[in-house]
Amino acid sequence: MGPTGFVAILSGWFVSEVGRQPFVVYGLMRTADAASPIGAPGVAASLLGFFIVYMIVFGAGVYYMLKLMSRPPHHEPQKPGTDGPIRTGSPNAHSAAD
Repeated sequence: MGPTGFVAILSGWFVSEVGRQPFVVYGLMRTADAASPIGAPGVAASLLGFFIVYMIVFGAGVYYMLKLMSRPPHHEPQKPGTDGPIRTGSPNAHSAAD
């Protein structure tokens, strides 16, 4: 289930952008006139570039998370005299042992 969030973000972006025509004003400009002159190879190169960058960022994130998960928890040794509960009610509160 790990990569499903990544897939969901990309799918949502793709769905929101498909069919969007932000520079076409209804009744003033046709969709055919608003199309850019970039050919299929340029679009494919751009898509490939985005895919590569996303995979590098995603791979780095997964690597970092796995690296963090591989380390055991860090336990600090207790300082002497702190084996009782910490009293936060008032500055003059003492433990029952005092």
